[in-house]
This record gives sequence, C-alpha cells and structure tokens, in this order.
Amino acid sequence: MSHPLRRTSAFTLIELLVVIAIIAILIGLLLPAVQKVREAAARSQCQNNLKQIGLAAHNYHDTKGRLPTVGANTADPKDWCAQFHLLPFMEQDNLYKQAFTNWGGLATGGGLLNGVKTYMCPARGRIPYANAGSGSSPSHGGPFTDYAQPDFGYWPGPNETPSNSGQSMARIGTAMVTNLNGTSNTIFMGEKSIDPSYYTNTSSSGWDENIFSGGYGGTRRGNTTIVRDAPGNNNDWWGSPHTAGAQFVFLDGSVRNIPFTWSGTVQFGYALNPKNTVPFTFN
Repeated sequence: MSHPLRRTSAFTLIELLVVIAIIAILIGLLLPAVQKVREAAARSQCQNNLKQIGLAAHNYHDTKGRLPTVGANTADPKDWCAQFHLLPFMEQDNLYKQAFTNWGGLATGGGLLNGVKTYMCPARGRIPYANAGSGSSPSHGGPFTDYAQPDFGYWPGPNETPSNSGQSMARIGTAMVTNLNGTSNTIFMGEKSIDPSYYTNTSSSGWDENIFSGGYGGTRRGNTTIVRDAPGNNNDWWGSPHTAGAQFVFLDGSVRNIPFTWSGTVQFGYALNPKNTVPFTFN
C-alpha cells in the first residue's frame, strides 16, 4: 500500500537570507547603543576622577592653608606639580613617600612604574606611566595624568619649602578666590588634549610629562583652546575623547562639562583665572 510523500519542514534559501538580514539589522542597531553606554560609563568615571581630585585639593588646603601649584622645573620633589603633591590625599601616600626616598637628594634616573587610576580618563585606555630615562628632566619614570592645572602665572612656585630653584612661594587660598571670582566660577583642574597616538606613549615628554616633574606642559595648560582628541591635538590645549566637551573640577568641588564651542572664549578664560575680578556666572 503506497503512502503519500510528506513535505519536510525547512527554511528555504530566501527565508534564511531574510533571517540573516534581520539579524544584521538588529546588530547594526545594537552596536551604537552599546557604544553609547560605554561612552557614558567612561564619562561618568572621568567625572568621578575629577571629583576625587577636587576633594583631595580641599584636604590639601585644609592641611597647608593654600592650594597646590603647577610647580617648578627642578629635580627636587618639593618643587613638583600639584598632581604629585595631592598623592597623600588620594590614598597614594606610599607612592609619594617613595618618590622622596628615591629622589629627595636630587638624585636622577630610575622610576616608579605605577599608574594612578584616578589620574587616567578611562575613555582613552592609555598606558598609565612613563618609562624611566626618557623625556624631559628629571627623566624619572612614573604616573601620567590626563588632568592638567591652569597655568597663567598666578600661582607659580614650588609646592613645599623652596629648594635651590629660586622660585617664589606665590600661593593662593580659597578665601582669596571667594572674595574675587568665587570658587564656583574658578577651575582647579581639567582634562587636557591628547593626540590618540600618545595613548601608547611611554616617554615623559611632548606635552605629556608625568607627575614626577614640575612646571612642564604635561601637567599644566596655559591656553583657552578646547579640542577633541585627534591627530595633531597634543599641544598646550584642553580637550578630551568625549563627544560633548571636556570636564573640569571647580574650586567648590563641582565637576562640569565645558563644550568645545567654548574654545578660545573670554568666558572660559575667566573661569581659568582665580584672580579674575569680572563678575561672571558659568553656565
């Protein structure tokens, strides 16, 4: 007795191609969303880094009665930048003390090949420290920083007892800023511009000196330009890898994004100058 042939259930080629096309479209829609989530998380962590830096600056001020400065170009750790002198107030006291142990007698060479997570913007994913013996004097290997301090000549000098640098101890405190522009209108530190090719930099040089130095461009900025990370943008500029602008911590401890459209403006210059006397409310 014969039986009728049964049709097996299976995808035709056209149906399979349609399914593949739908999956490709869904992936295409999903990837940008995932990327946006990652960017938002990195930006949030960067904001938190700056909050921690602002808190450390206030603790430093409470202890010493003044704010840390951009430092001076000497081999003496006493003269180094604010990012170095904030280490004890950021749970990095051991690194701070070890630097004095290694180079307190103005010794040269060597390095402490440690990164400081709070000083690195996670959106860049860059190498966190410079190797020893490379770049600007004193050529110690040590932590990089993605955050720079304004330097317009209003808080120069070394950060502790003056060494033989001959630098003045011209320092300021928050009370002076409060009586002038106000702490909520005055920037303490912010994101600096970086050429993406420097994400793999291992030399303490080229506007990217590490924190075992003072007064160099790697730890300070003296310009009002704000740019997004791009080839050629490793200069005396502010900037970030974020899409909306660069983030800055103000002397009242708040962290705010300043859009790239504010680049070169008088208003941005006001916010960078703690001695500014022009009434100004930052939006």
